[in-house]
Amino acid sequence: MGLSSQNLAAFRIFPPSSITGRILEFFEFLKYETKQYRQESIVSKKDLFDAVSKSVKIKKSKKSTVEKDIEEFFKNLDKILFIKNSKDEISEVKWKQIDVFCNLLRLIERSDERKIRWALYYIFSSGKLNISKEEMSEQLKEFKIKNLDKIIAKILKSETSSGLDAKFDGKIFVINHEKDDKLVSHYLVDAIEEPSRRSPGDLEEEILKLVDEGSYSNQEISQMLLIDEGLSSRTIAKLRDQDKIILSSFGQRGTRYFTTNCDNCPFGTTKTSCKKDAISYIASAYMEDFGISLSTNDFDSIETNQALLKIKRIMMNARKEKNTKMEKNIGEGLSMLLSIVVDKFTEIESPDKKSTNIPEIKLQITSSTASLPMLYQLGLKKGAQGGIHLMDELLHWASKSIKKEDRIKIKEHALTETNKFLKNIGLDKKYN
Repeated sequence: MGLSSQNLAAFRIFPPSSITGRILEFFEFLKYETKQYRQESIVSKKDLFDAVSKSVKIKKSKKSTVEKDIEEFFKNLDKILFIKNSKDEISEVKWKQIDVFCNLLRLIERSDERKIRWALYYIFSSGKLNISKEEMSEQLKEFKIKNLDKIIAKILKSETSSGLDAKFDGKIFVINHEKDDKLVSHYLVDAIEEPSRRSPGDLEEEILKLVDEGSYSNQEISQMLLIDEGLSSRTIAKLRDQDKIILSSFGQRGTRYFTTNCDNCPFGTTKTSCKKDAISYIASAYMEDFGISLSTNDFDSIETNQALLKIKRIMMNARKEKNTKMEKNIGEGLSMLLSIVVDKFTEIESPDKKSTNIPEIKLQITSSTASLPMLYQLGLKKGAQGGIHLMDELLHWASKSIKKEDRIKIKEHALTETNKFLKNIGLDKKYN
C-alpha cells in the first residue's frame, strides 16, 4: 500500500533521532492528552502550553525551553500539513494522521531495520545519492545498532528484487536513480509501515470474502491481503472456532486449505440460494454476450458453491469494458509479461537455407509454468489443442515431401511436450 505523502514528508522533516527526544514526547502528548481539544476547529497555543506543563509524557525542563521546542515542532507539523500553524493558535489539525505517525515512531523504536531505512531516506531526501556509512552512523548514533552492514544487505536484497538500483560496498550506499525519482522513497521506507492496519473485524471480513470464492492456505491469505502469517493464522483459527470457515482440503506437504462453511454461511445466505444466484448470473451472461443457452446440466461438474462464485466473478470481470486507455494498457502489459515466460521454454531452431533438414523445435516445459495465471494457462491449453490439430493437417498435406518417420517423430515430440505442459499446470488430460 505504501506510506502516505504526509508521512513521507514527516520522515524528511524529522531525523531518526526524533524517537529518543522531544519529538516523540510531543507526538505522544498530542495523541494521548488532547482529548478535550479534538472537537475544536481552533486550539489556543496558550491552552496547549499549559497542558504541556502538566503533561506526564514530557520530561520536565525550563518552561521557556519547552515552549521554544514545541513552537518549532508546530512549525514542522505545518510544513507536512498535519496542522495549520499561526502565532497564537493551531487549526485544521489532522488528529488521526498525528496518531498514525506517533504509532509509526513507536514501531520504528522496536526495529533496527526501520531505523536504518529512515536514516537512508532522510539523507537521500537532502539530495544525496552516495551515502557514506559514516553519515548513516551519525544519524543512528543514539541507537547503538549492531550488524549495520548485515541489515543494509538485507534491505538491498529485498528492494533490488523489486526494482531499486542500488549497491553497498561496506563504505558507500550508492543509489543509481535520479534525485527526483519518487519510487526511491517508497523502496527505502514503505517497509517501515506494518503490512496491515486493519481492525480485527475488517480483517475477518476480508478473509471471508476471499475464501468465499475459492480455497486458500494461510500463507496465500497473508500474501494476498499483505498481512503477517501469524496474524492470518490467528484470524483463521478464530473463524474456524466460530464455524464460519472449514478445512477444504490438503495441498502439497500437508498444507491446509480453507473455505467458507456453506452450512453456516457467514453472509447469511442459504446454500441453495447462493448456487441458484451464481448459476443464474453466469447463464444470463452467456445468453446476452454470446447467444449461448446454458442448462443446469452444464454446471454438474462444478462441485462447490465457492467454485461457482469464483467463475461468476471471472465472468463479471470479463464483461468489463476493454477499450478504455487503461484496459488496453493492462492487456498489452499482461501480454508482454506473460509471453516472456512462454517464450523462455519455446524455441524453434531454423536450419540452414540450403539444408533439407526439418527445423528442430526445442521445448523446455518446467513446473514453474504452474505459476502462470489460471486463465492464461487455459488459453495456452486451448492453443496447444488447436496447434496439434493444425499440425496434423499440415503433416497430412506435406506427406509427400516429408518422410513418414519424420512426421511421426515431430508429432510424438509435440504431444510429449504438450502433455508435459498440461501436467505441470495441473491439467493432466493427455492427447494422442
